[in-house]
Amino acid sequence: MANMKVIVGMSGGVDSSVAAYLLKKEGFEVAGAFFDMLKNEKSEEEFNAAKRVADALKIRIVRIDVSKEFEKEIVAYFLNAYRNGFTPNPCVICNEKIKFSLAYNRAKQIFGDALFSTGHYAQIEKNKRMHLKKGVDKLKDQSYMLWRLSQEELKNSLFPLGRYRKEEVFRIAEESALPVVHKESQDVCFIRGKTSEFLKRHFPIKYGNILDTEGNVIGRHKGAYFYTIGQRSGLGVSFEKPLYVVKTDVKRNVVVLGVREKCMFRKAIITDTNFIELWNGKPINLVCKVRYKAKETPCTLKMEGDKTVVEFDEKIFAVTPGQSLVLYREDYVFGGGIIQDVFV
Repeated sequence: MANMKVIVGMSGGVDSSVAAYLLKKEGFEVAGAFFDMLKNEKSEEEFNAAKRVADALKIRIVRIDVSKEFEKEIVAYFLNAYRNGFTPNPCVICNEKIKFSLAYNRAKQIFGDALFSTGHYAQIEKNKRMHLKKGVDKLKDQSYMLWRLSQEELKNSLFPLGRYRKEEVFRIAEESALPVVHKESQDVCFIRGKTSEFLKRHFPIKYGNILDTEGNVIGRHKGAYFYTIGQRSGLGVSFEKPLYVVKTDVKRNVVVLGVREKCMFRKAIITDTNFIELWNGKPINLVCKVRYKAKETPCTLKMEGDKTVVEFDEKIFAVTPGQSLVLYREDYVFGGGIIQDVFV
């Protein structure tokens, strides 16, 4: 691998900094790229942090403005999903549409042809085709966030942190005296504070009825698009048992609440699928995660007519339309899709 060029997406944080350090140590010709998605005071601080690390490693770093595309592809996607009653995961879409495609290609225009690396905790294996595998550190594994990557994108990518645990990464940063910022990634990088407050700045108040699962009116809400399945707080309804959002209907502007048992689902329809492993459409037993930090659940992936369906061996709490459902076979990402609809 000596003298092979690799562009590292650097944020100034410990993960991407150690990724750059490890690749340079392995003999790669390393270049840094800071992808400016927000173009604000925060991104200015982050670029300066990334530059300090690049200077310490004696590598060149460039700042690439992708803020317009990020606004159009990611922020607009996020708002449009909520507007239509879905709860999106923008990081998954950002990896596909911004980091591993648009931003990487712009970096190649500057540095020339090169591989691409990030600080994700995941692994890539090649055996006839490319396979995406969980990181060694199961608590930090980020393979869930990468399920939309294509074979070509995986072929051109390196994830050096996939074989390390987080505590080892911290130790490497300390021993190599990297001037890193010890920070964890935010859930949604363009939102400061609560998601509900962000949405209220973009959506008008739209009063409607809160119903129980029998169809009785039990309260009022300020807009069905402000609610998500499984939500318990901020409902403004008193009941003898804890209530959860079990359904939202933005067209009718209705929110349905029920006890926890009513928020357990047995199957989901997924759309916009991407399969890293080959699948012939016949039923196959796998495990799945219905959100990033969710527990893995045994399931069956199958086709029902023209719909891609995932049926869970046991009912799962708060399976939420708009989220990514990611399928695994042992430690390997089989594929995934966006949850379109759920069934009790």
